[in-house]
Amino acid sequence: MLFRPLRLLIIIGAAFIAGIIYEKQKYKEMCGEIGGTLTESICKIQIQD
Repeated sequence: MLFRPLRLLIIIGAAFIAGIIYEKQKYKEMCGEIGGTLTESICKIQIQD
């Protein structure tokens, strides 16, 4: 009986972490498409004159 809530927390935690990883990967791809580099979750873009 005690295992069910624990299992639910583990599944929810794993889904949450998977969502964070997915979003970071998507953000990295978007940053690369506009010519930027991703450094510590910040997209840095060099403006060319």
